[in-house]
Amino acid sequence: MDEPIIVQAEFIPADKQPITQKKPEEGRQHTRFSLRESNLQDIRFACDGVTVSLVKKYCLMSKTIGIANIKDIGFGGVGLISRCNLQPKQTIFICLEEEYFQIQVMRVAKINHRLNFIGARWAEQDKRQISYITNKIYNLSRSPLI
Repeated sequence: MDEPIIVQAEFIPADKQPITQKKPEEGRQHTRFSLRESNLQDIRFACDGVTVSLVKKYCLMSKTIGIANIKDIGFGGVGLISRCNLQPKQTIFICLEEEYFQIQVMRVAKINHRLNFIGARWAEQDKRQISYITNKIYNLSRSPLI
């Protein structure tokens, strides 16, 4: 019969293991979850995510300013790509199935001469409402297209 293979290894107690820290993204307090089917595909050609309308609201009116595709989401905010030229600190709404959710643009990065990647935070502060928003978007990203 074959003898069992015994490998000698160094035992490191849990309290003495080296601490590895993930580099936090600038000012981000929460993890974002990707809605992309494959992170290997170039974002300029990715057709995944959830498509939403971008809306500016005025006193009694609202105006659609464009569309965007949500690429990642978390309790802190949302990452999307759009042709809209938005500015940091600008407040807009995303419209999803006739519901409006307010966001504040935190950063804008050019992807190419037409597309921008927009990082925004939720204007809503209620954790239950943010959980509702993120779950709704996440579930829509996983549902099959009809």
